[in-house]
Amino acid sequence: MGIKGDLATMGLEDIFQWLAVGRKTGVLHLNGVVHRKKVDFHDGRIKGCWSSDPREYMGQFLLSFNRITEAQLHDALAAQEDENQLLGRILVDRQLLTEGEVREILQAKVEESIYDAFIWNAGHFEFMDGEAPADKATALNLDVTGIVMEGTRRRDEWKRIRDVLKGADAVLDGVSEIIADFLPLAPGDAKILSFVDGQRTLEQMAVELRWSEFKVSHHLMDMIDKGMLTVLDPGGHANEKTQALVQEAEKLVKAGQLDQAEAALRELLQASPALAQAQALLDQVEDLKGARIPPPKDSDVPILAISLDQLMTANLSASEGFLASRVDSISSVGDIVAISPLPPDECRAIFTRLLRKGILRVDGSTPARFSHRSP
Repeated sequence: MGIKGDLATMGLEDIFQWLAVGRKTGVLHLNGVVHRKKVDFHDGRIKGCWSSDPREYMGQFLLSFNRITEAQLHDALAAQEDENQLLGRILVDRQLLTEGEVREILQAKVEESIYDAFIWNAGHFEFMDGEAPADKATALNLDVTGIVMEGTRRRDEWKRIRDVLKGADAVLDGVSEIIADFLPLAPGDAKILSFVDGQRTLEQMAVELRWSEFKVSHHLMDMIDKGMLTVLDPGGHANEKTQALVQEAEKLVKAGQLDQAEAALRELLQASPALAQAQALLDQVEDLKGARIPPPKDSDVPILAISLDQLMTANLSASEGFLASRVDSISSVGDIVAISPLPPDECRAIFTRLLRKGILRVDGSTPARFSHRSP
């Protein structure tokens, strides 16, 4: 017998405890505003978790923990496509990781994916009693009590974070004289501090570090509390501004002012590259102007159409800059999409925008080393 409902009326802690006490076996489906997750239960204990968020894929966790390089992930994913083997098994066979390290990362991946759902603002759930596991390769045996306690703690911390850092567009800077008092820094603090420059947003740091927004915010808040960082802009402006800008662009399109509409939409998409409404409107403008460029194929090899100096000074969003920095004239679009922490459709849309902007060009095709991404 299953159960379903809204996370606003029945919180995750209550759902998990109900599944644990009832020693339920099946799959809990969680549908948020952006991503979906599936949590596997057996006799009331957690066996694994699947997520649609690319940052929660096994390969991305390995990169974020500096356990492998992007080149090693490229090669392992290519081997996975050819050999139909689990990513962890391939890395163990190549002596890049031990069995214990794979299990350690796998457990961290599952736990972090579940904790992320605890800070969702909205969503729906459905438990499918007796459904087969979403990821049959996962064989964990996690106690629900510890997961619920940490998930609840993070939700409370997230509320405190949002009082100070109100959005992913927050910008901070370091206070050098205070930082000096805390030297040597913990590895995590040192890593994130290297990205704090008074210009990068919280979102840019998260993309470049391949960390969740919570993890980045947690480290930043700890350093804010110590006086090591100052908040230049708390953020939270994106939602207020974007709708007004889209509406203004729509008015320009209706008035036939296509050049002005295109310029406004491109500026908006630099700040919010995943804004589907703005991208759809830009596609409409380009169709009207007869200038729409078809999206590249996964087998196409992108090449920089500008110099590296020009790339460094180009006005690109965090996601655009991340993908452009991975262009090496060898890797195909499909290869780069596979190692990116961004959703595949968003990656392909960004490549199309970079072609339209003249940042990239496509020079022939090569057989893609792999055609899909593995969680």
